[in-house]
Amino acid sequence: MRFAFVLNLSFAIIELVGGIMTNSVAILSDALHDFGDALAMVIAITMEKLSHRSSDQHFSYGYRRFSTLGAIITGVILILGSVFILIEAAPRLIHPQQPQADGMLALAFLGVAVNGYAAFRVSKGTSLNERMLMWHMIEDVAGWVLVLIGAIVMKFFDVPQVDAGLAIALSLWILYNVFRNLKDAMRVFLMATPAGASVDEVSAEIKKLDQVEDVHHAHLWSLDGENHVLSAHVVLNSEARIEDMQNVKLKIKDLVKKYGIIEATIETEITGTSCLDPEHK
Repeated sequence: MRFAFVLNLSFAIIELVGGIMTNSVAILSDALHDFGDALAMVIAITMEKLSHRSSDQHFSYGYRRFSTLGAIITGVILILGSVFILIEAAPRLIHPQQPQADGMLALAFLGVAVNGYAAFRVSKGTSLNERMLMWHMIEDVAGWVLVLIGAIVMKFFDVPQVDAGLAIALSLWILYNVFRNLKDAMRVFLMATPAGASVDEVSAEIKKLDQVEDVHHAHLWSLDGENHVLSAHVVLNSEARIEDMQNVKLKIKDLVKKYGIIEATIETEITGTSCLDPEHK
């Protein structure tokens, strides 16, 4: 992400100068988008580094959720930037200004190459935070492909409205993908059941273990979209001893790892006894 930040910020400066020289609102919109990306990357890098800190008295589950917070902040920055571009580009559809197509072509080729390489470097990340940044890079590549096509069209045809149309199309494309990724980040913050696992599925797997009669009061949520937490009451048959309770807990903790569950808090009960806290709170 640090490499992508340096590359992105440097190219954003080139875009700003090039956009002014070519009189292209599409390139200026992408320059603003890249400056927003650079700011978002600083936040994302800081949050990602912080998310790897171990748990302490302030955050007993660790700092993993800071990575998701970085994804949300990054998404909000992109939304604000895209809305600004839409406001600026819309009037140019009615009162178009002719950009310099040759300059746009040169910047577009450079934009595809630079952002394509940055996207490749960031694509190795797996967290929501890193995935949000990867989408930023992919959107930049797609945007520059659109600019390249538009510049070719304007080089041979007198249709300056294409420039503003490209800026609007790029902004709408960015908004669509950002909202899609923000949905995943917000599900983590709202402690929704993580994708790829469900309470019923995990409970059914636990019930298959020897001496397990039932599972209730089960809760499943995610810390950062990748690492999940489970808590559940597990009812054992009446013949279970203290040693059996311990063995069942160990088996459950090992079993749920395949669902990405890194923390499992299990309360064991014996058939026929009353649960002290039977209802979901």
